[in-house]
Amino acid sequence: MVSRISLGLVALVVTAWVTMGLFSQYQRQMIFPGPQGVDVSMLNEVASRVGATELRIPTEDGETLYGWHRAAVWSGPRRVVLYFHGNASSLLAQMELQNLLLSEGWDFVGIHYRGYPGSTGVPSEAGLHNDAAAAWKWVTEELSTEPNRVAIHGRSLGGGVAVQLAAAVAPGALVLESTFTSIVDLAKEHFRWLPVGRILEHRFITRDFAKRLSCPLLVAHGAADSIIDVHHGKELARLFHADEYIEVARIDHNDMLLVGLIATRYLNFLEGAVPAGQQ
Repeated sequence: MVSRISLGLVALVVTAWVTMGLFSQYQRQMIFPGPQGVDVSMLNEVASRVGATELRIPTEDGETLYGWHRAAVWSGPRRVVLYFHGNASSLLAQMELQNLLLSEGWDFVGIHYRGYPGSTGVPSEAGLHNDAAAAWKWVTEELSTEPNRVAIHGRSLGGGVAVQLAAAVAPGALVLESTFTSIVDLAKEHFRWLPVGRILEHRFITRDFAKRLSCPLLVAHGAADSIIDVHHGKELARLFHADEYIEVARIDHNDMLLVGLIATRYLNFLEGAVPAGQQ
C-alpha cells in the first residue's frame, strides 16, 4: 500500500513538472496565437474595398508593422482612435466598430503586432510595447495629430498594451475593453494548480498603471465573459477610478461589446474627452 502511494506521488510530481515545462515552452503560442485564416492578400483586398490606407510602420528595434489608417470625412480638426486588438484578432475583426467611429468623425488607426499577418518579428510583451510606441509616433508625427486628440482603445490583450502607452504619452482618452488586471492574475485563474507566477514570461500587469494614468478612462466588460471574467473589469474600474464603467449582460468575450445599444455611451465618452471642435 505504501509503495503504491509512493509511486502515485512520484507520478503526480513527474506529471506536474512535465506540465510546467510544457506551459513554459508553449506560453508564447498561448498568449499570442494570432488570427486564424487571415493573410496579407485578404488584408489587401479588404483594405482596398473599405478605402483603408495600408501602413508600414517601422519600430525602434528594427521591425515593420502592418496597419490601417481609415480617414473620416470630416471638416473639423482631426480626431483619431488608435486601436490595439486582442491576442487572436486582427484588423478585420472590428469592422463594425471602425465604421461607427468613421461615421462620427473619428479617424481609425490600427496595427498588427509583430509576428501577426503583414508584420515582421516575433511577439513578446516588450515587443508589443515597442509596437505601440511606434504606432503612437506615426499618429502624432506622420499624421500630425495632437496627442490630446488621440483616444487609445485596447481590447483584451490590447488593453494591456494600451494602458502602458497611455501612461507614458497622456492621450486624450483611454478605453479598456474586456481587459485583464494582469495576465498573471488571469493565468492563475485558469491554471490554479501551476505556479504560473514564477514561470510566466509575458505578464502584462495592467493594474500597476493605476496611479500613472492622467487621461479620462472608460472600462467596458461583458458580464458573461468566459475568458476574462467580468471581475477583472470591475477591479480595473475601481483601481483606476474610471470615469465610466460599462457592463453588458449576456456578452461573452468574443461578442461585439461597444456597438449596437451600447454605442451611444461609448461615443458620448469619446466626445466628452475629445470634443469635435476642440483644437
